[in-house]
Amino acid sequence: MPVTDYLKPEGLYRPRGFVHVAVASGTKTVEVGGQIAVDENHELQHPGDYAGQTELAMRNVVRAVEAAGAQVGDIAKLGIYIVDYRPEIDEEVFGGFGAAVAATGLRVPAMVVLGISALAHEGALVEIDATAYC
Repeated sequence: MPVTDYLKPEGLYRPRGFVHVAVASGTKTVEVGGQIAVDENHELQHPGDYAGQTELAMRNVVRAVEAAGAQVGDIAKLGIYIVDYRPEIDEEVFGGFGAAVAATGLRVPAMVVLGISALAHEGALVEIDATAYC
């Protein structure tokens, strides 16, 4: 069973690009560890490019979800971690996210977006993890 509903409850601010609540059911939970913009050889792609790294990291999340037998529509929650986050890079980061959403068919789920000082892989600017139910 995939995510059954996405909610934007009355009384909470109207989110842009995510929902406050994802209601899910299913017998299998898929937890995807943080994905960054690396290829199958663990080589960083799109150095210095928040949009490119965000898009590839999200595509890697989708590959991982599908490898576990789930589908992109089963994703209930994402965590997005952005190095040196500041409001001026919103358009770049979320432009890359939007490109990945358009390419994969992701219905934007509940999310947490955090600005952080660094990631474990040198040069990585964005890391995304996910929870899916199927």
